[in-house]
Order: sequence, then structure tokens, then C-alpha cells
Amino acid sequence: MKTHAYCVAVLLVVCSTVVHGAPAAPAVPTAKVIYGLNEQVYLPDLGVVLPAKVDTGAHSSSLSAINVRHFNRDGKPWVRFDLAVDGMDLRDLEQPRSHNVRIRRRAGDYEEGEDKDYARRPVLSLMICIGNRAAEVDVNLADRRRFRQPLLLGAGALREMRALVDSDMEWSAGKPLCEGADDAVRYRPENEDQEDN
Repeated sequence: MKTHAYCVAVLLVVCSTVVHGAPAAPAVPTAKVIYGLNEQVYLPDLGVVLPAKVDTGAHSSSLSAINVRHFNRDGKPWVRFDLAVDGMDLRDLEQPRSHNVRIRRRAGDYEEGEDKDYARRPVLSLMICIGNRAAEVDVNLADRRRFRQPLLLGAGALREMRALVDSDMEWSAGKPLCEGADDAVRYRPENEDQEDN
């Protein structure tokens, strides 16, 4: 009898995570989900779907951006930036700035006159959607053009998404299913064998 009740409970949990079409609103993360090392991520605030590296070793998340300019709107801090992603011409994007963060620099990752130890980066609170899940996460702006993926999702974002990472998997969540994702500007890295499922 206990075994039957346990099986029914497990079945209910599994069935509650199955998606039968795109939800009208993003699912609120409840049970843990497993993502691969790379996933497609929809950023509704920017209207783009980007490939992301999922990295439990990084605490923070970063979006590839250049020409970052700080300004005030109605007395509140904002940033204007260009998305630094090959093949996407998205310039002068504007978002409220949540705060700034200091990130330890790698050797040689600085220009003359800059602090050799730390980089000061603006942080945005952005909604992200992976598969059928969405959460608001802090994302700092950094020039990631030399990296394979324009978006890095760190441990903080994974906590918000209630996600684990399986290093044997890639692109496991499929395409983002949150409302608006089908109309977003999409980017696919060249020479990727990624499926759009």
C-alpha cells in the first residue's frame, strides 16, 4: 500500500513538470530541473533568445555587451548598451541598473589605466526563460565576444531557476517556451549541432 502511494506521488511530480504546449505565463520553479552545459535562454526584457554556457563554478551571470553608458532616468540609474553578439545588430538597449559588482579580472584582462585586480560591472535584474521555466536573475554586462557563448549563467541564476547541471548533457531544455519567445530575435552559433525542439 505504501509502495502504491509512493508511486502515485512520484508520478504526480513527474507529470506536473511535463509541458503540453507553450504556457501563457512562465512556470514558477518548484521541483528541481536538470540542464546541460549549454542551453537556449530567452531574455524577454531584451526580446532575444541566446545560447548560454551554464557554469556552476561561476557565481554570477554575464551578458555580452559593449559601449555601456550609465545615465539617470527619473532619478534612477540606468544603462544603455549594445548587445555584443555576432550577427545581431541590437544597439542602444536600455535597462534599469540594479547595482554594480566587482569581478576579479583574469590575467591580461584589462586595459591601460584600469584596475588590474577587479572590473566594475553594471548589474541588471532580467527575467530569463529556459524551457518552460522562468525566474528573475542578476546579470552583469561584460564583453564576452572572445567566448563561445554570449551569455553565462552562474550558480546564482541556477539557484533562482531551482536547477542542477548534468555535464553529460547539452541543449536539454529545448527551445524556450515562455510567452513571446517564438517572436524573439534568435541567434545560433555557427557550426553548432543544436536542435530546435
